[in-house]
Amino acid sequence: MKGKRFTSVFLSCVLVITCFFQPSITENAEAAVELDVVINEISWMGTTYSYSDEWIELYNDTTKAVSLEGWVLSATDGSPIITLSGSIPAKGYFLLEKTDDNSVPGIPADIIYTGSLSNTGEVLSLKDQSGAVIDTVDAWYGGDNTSKATMERIGAHVSGSTATNWYTATTAYDGGLGTPKAANPGSVEDGTVEQLNQVSDALHAINVYFNKSAKTNFATPGNQANYNVNLENRLIKRLNEATTSIDFATYEINLPKVVDTLIEKAAQGVDVRVIADSKDSADPHYAERFETMRLYIEKMVRGKDSFIGTADDVHVFSDSPMFAVEDNTKRISFGLPSSYSDIPVRTVNVGNSAVAGHLFVDAEEKSPNSYYSPGTQMHNKFALIDGKWVFTGSWNFTITGLYGSEENMQNGVLDGNQQHVVEVHSPELASIYRTEFEEMWGSSTLTPNIQVSNFSTRKIDNTPHFVDVGGTPVEVYFSAGDNAVGRMAEIVKTEAEVNTYFTIFAWSDQALVDELKYKWEGSYNDMEGTLTGFDIKGLFDSDFWNQWWSASVDMTGRTATQTSVNNPNTRWANPAPVYKDAEVRKLHAKTMIIDADTTSDPTVIVGSTNWSENGNNINDENMLIIRDSRIVNQFVQEFYARYELAGGQIQ
Repeated sequence: MKGKRFTSVFLSCVLVITCFFQPSITENAEAAVELDVVINEISWMGTTYSYSDEWIELYNDTTKAVSLEGWVLSATDGSPIITLSGSIPAKGYFLLEKTDDNSVPGIPADIIYTGSLSNTGEVLSLKDQSGAVIDTVDAWYGGDNTSKATMERIGAHVSGSTATNWYTATTAYDGGLGTPKAANPGSVEDGTVEQLNQVSDALHAINVYFNKSAKTNFATPGNQANYNVNLENRLIKRLNEATTSIDFATYEINLPKVVDTLIEKAAQGVDVRVIADSKDSADPHYAERFETMRLYIEKMVRGKDSFIGTADDVHVFSDSPMFAVEDNTKRISFGLPSSYSDIPVRTVNVGNSAVAGHLFVDAEEKSPNSYYSPGTQMHNKFALIDGKWVFTGSWNFTITGLYGSEENMQNGVLDGNQQHVVEVHSPELASIYRTEFEEMWGSSTLTPNIQVSNFSTRKIDNTPHFVDVGGTPVEVYFSAGDNAVGRMAEIVKTEAEVNTYFTIFAWSDQALVDELKYKWEGSYNDMEGTLTGFDIKGLFDSDFWNQWWSASVDMTGRTATQTSVNNPNTRWANPAPVYKDAEVRKLHAKTMIIDADTTSDPTVIVGSTNWSENGNNINDENMLIIRDSRIVNQFVQEFYARYELAGGQIQ
């Protein structure tokens, strides 16, 4: 039986309740925790108008306004000592100007102070009304007295006394170089700085990457998460390490650098096998994207020399056949030969229809000259490198999935869907994934076997589910066939004792909902139950928040517009604190965290699998269950950032 005691002091921290300058709201504010508010920018050298025009900027990294009543910002040498008042808005700034409101022309000060900063350095301390230290700065790690460039902070959740967390401003303002009351370019709040804190190449390493922010003030000691990560760069790094083989399964791909890397590795003599989902080109939602994907895939099939059937080709297979794009202008724009006569014309049955075209990617055969329709999804996104590394997660290898737009990609701006990636250095786990890959591929060679290949419901449960990764217990499940979501429900029912947190794109599985309902309020019955003290927090992608089949409807006690046998809408009598996401784009992760930061066997469940009938029983998917307190804590840091952004409170 697992213990029920919390071991982390972080969960006892209380977040700030929204407050503004109005006293009635400010009086209700609760205490901030360390690094919720930070010293964000310092003009210790003054401005081009006067060396005496010094100013300091604070930044609130929480999603709630913070009362600064009774706070003190002081230097250890006694000057300045500034008593603060008022409040600082959520994700907002607070400007302190020396002597008068002219130190930063055109921007009103939030408070005026007296006392000078030494150009040789100061030790500054920001303390709340109780005297607790919220942030410190112990030296001038940036700034320039000649150009009057301020010292700007990079990361809000990294100590101000860390030299690598500061740089010298390069953005012009009226007074020199700096960004008073605005995001520091290249800073974490600006969303552009990659934070790689936990990366190892050692055997049995498990590295977790998030493409969005994380609240590292909830990290256990020395365990800050990797966040704001360019997942494409991490993938390319691993692919470039391959010396013998790459097995690559992708739902969608349109990242040119990834495509070029796969082509280059094949040209170097690495065996590159790619399984790609064949989408319905007649579907207007997919027509343009699928056309782009086919152009990139033909580039892979042709290899570096642009000829099909030569040694440098990438070998590609699918769940349903792919036909060449015949638009010459588009072909030329993608670097393909305008002529595609080297791809034979074939007339085949796809699903229930006869289709004719230049078939260049073969697929699982239904019967001679007949293929399955592209209606189901090969939804995996994983890469196996040299039979040693497994690279997997929720991230589709697309521009939208990581950057949001082509312009963002060109500028390196990560404004895509919220994602995670887990990479594991384990030959044992890679061997299990390879078995799954080759069940779809149909062989263990470079040539797929269209008669032996199985996708979707034709697959069987033929892989081990438990593997030891350097002492970390890991479970792995594939869909269809392994009942991955059923295993999740079993874990919630028999193992979860303290808490469950989740971020989910699409969730309709009723059994999993019901097991959480019983943990939450001690009843499986509709509108029945009493709170048990079990902690649940969760986020749903906003596109599915109001769908009648979504678990979000049950958990918030709402009545669905319709029901089904698999979705009876078992409403919760006590609505849980779950929210629709507030991301710029999609909340795309499928993550469940169980008993986080406790002694009760912390566990995280991740992968490509949505918790639905399709995700469990129809699509091709993969799911990892990792039992490691450090890995779980890294997922908690990212979850808290998403949860607060959506309006949730962490207590």
